[in-house]
Amino acid sequence: MLKKIALAMIASLYLWATPAWAQEVTVDGIGMDRKSALMDARRSAVEQVVGTFVDSRTLVGNAIVELDNIYTRSHGFIGKVEILSEGPAAGCYQVRALINVQANPDPALLQQVQTVMALNDPRIAVIVLKDGAPGVHENLIESAIMEKLISLDFNHIVDPKTTAALQDARLLAGLYDGRPSSVIGSNYGADFVVLGKCSTSTRSISIPDFQGGYKETGLENGRTELTAKIIRLDTGEVLETFTVESSGVESDTARAAHEAVKNISTQAAAKVEEKFRRLGAKSNSNLRLTVLANDYAKIQSLAEDLRSIAGVQGVFIREHQNGRALVDIDSTEGIDSLLLLLRTASRQGFAIGTSGSASATLQLY
Repeated sequence: MLKKIALAMIASLYLWATPAWAQEVTVDGIGMDRKSALMDARRSAVEQVVGTFVDSRTLVGNAIVELDNIYTRSHGFIGKVEILSEGPAAGCYQVRALINVQANPDPALLQQVQTVMALNDPRIAVIVLKDGAPGVHENLIESAIMEKLISLDFNHIVDPKTTAALQDARLLAGLYDGRPSSVIGSNYGADFVVLGKCSTSTRSISIPDFQGGYKETGLENGRTELTAKIIRLDTGEVLETFTVESSGVESDTARAAHEAVKNISTQAAAKVEEKFRRLGAKSNSNLRLTVLANDYAKIQSLAEDLRSIAGVQGVFIREHQNGRALVDIDSTEGIDSLLLLLRTASRQGFAIGTSGSASATLQLY
């Protein structure tokens, strides 16, 4: 299975690692410009070194490509890069480089890679509504959570302000209140949404005057509480929940409220990291289909057919560009059995292109 192969490769790296272990390789990289050519060279270097730890016959589909993309993006395996030659070549830019590839990344990086791979680098939207008001976002908290997810190497963070459906107040209320019928079978450009409601209040701080009363200090105490849920958008299932609260003291009401929100942003980001690590640890997504079809409605129909098959726990349409979609599947069936069942369940025809033990290419017609 794709995920298990990738994680086994990570485990292999970890077991072989020693503090001084590294390997230098000479590789060529090609791209439209110098930056993309160098990135291609770095990716090739990691792929070459990782490949020394596993039997190449066990590599299925594009597992190694997905893995080295994550490694290269997180820069945790690349040491010294020495450019040997570079320049334009046949309409592209070519780089030859001597690259030092480390095999002893720190445990935090390994955990990040495992989490992202286990969840198949999903599209994640972050929405925090201020004081429960429709369409009013607590931008500071949203930004802190998105920055945390990006730092964990999640590569598809969705800005809800660019997706009309994720600005629909009734949709968000239905998601938050657990009415999954409002989302099943729909596509909103995200696989998960971190959806929270935040309330902030302030009060003046008084102290005893030792004469049976109180006197004002001139300070304000701000208090913020956030309750959030991580929701799977294709089913409306609430996967994780958390509540955090914080306070802040300042000289006026506005500053006190801002300080409380700023403090809770850090807590919320840490909680989201914890929750996504938990989700990654228990995820069992194991199959991937590359579906070729210009009509997105056909891809959605195929996803519904897959969901109707016994043993399929979840189906995610990861992306759709230029007539090509990636569909990840949580299933107890292997790829061959799943495709046989899909022949019976599907309302449309398809041809099978390349096929491995955990992936296949389908052409819809």
